[in-house]
Amino acid sequence: MPPSTWLLDPLNGAEHDRDPACGPRRTYVIASLPRTGSTLLCRALWDTDQAGSPKEYLNPMQVRDWEARLAPTRLARRLHRGLRGPLVGMAGRGRWSDARLWSYLQRVQRRRTTPNGWFGLKLHWHHHRRWFVAPRREPSTSLGSIRWVLLTREDRIAQAVSWVRALQTGRWASWQPPAQRGRYDPHAIARALRWIQEGEAGWRRWLQIRGITPLCLSYEDLVEDWAHTLELVFD
Repeated sequence: MPPSTWLLDPLNGAEHDRDPACGPRRTYVIASLPRTGSTLLCRALWDTDQAGSPKEYLNPMQVRDWEARLAPTRLARRLHRGLRGPLVGMAGRGRWSDARLWSYLQRVQRRRTTPNGWFGLKLHWHHHRRWFVAPRREPSTSLGSIRWVLLTREDRIAQAVSWVRALQTGRWASWQPPAQRGRYDPHAIARALRWIQEGEAGWRRWLQIRGITPLCLSYEDLVEDWAHTLELVFD
């Protein structure tokens, strides 16, 4: 069965893999929340061919695709290929040991590190909390030395509205068709605003406790001058 029939994200196919690399020499993590322009930033970095292939590799849909493609056993690959619709959320559930997480990330890194040694990962706060905060696991255990990029959005109202629209329609990226139409829901927008406040506070607190000073960028920075924003990441 060709991968095009079971991959949910076509960018996870082998045709998008990088040339074989010895492994990342420089890893960066884009610490973000939904609707901050993180997909736009990651795609721009990807297109430079110098910054790895940054994506949400710990998002359930991404875990589903990569395990469907590269899980160590045939049974695991078949099981993940069978996850569709609401069942996709099961990917990555359960207790993952450090060794299992490291093995998974290594499989991704070997295929998504550019020849200059750069590897990029995008982490929304709720995914970071699931994989690292809740199990009291440090990202450096699996990823080594990390350059942190904190991406936020100054217009939180617009961010909340966009978040609610994505939740309602199921359309998180431009290539995804909407499952249904969105509608105005002030209570959902207020709830999304709370998620934004909690997520930003969570990221800042987590970074501060570890003495990490991230590169701070905003959606507005990216829209105003994306070329300069990319230069800051490379600096």
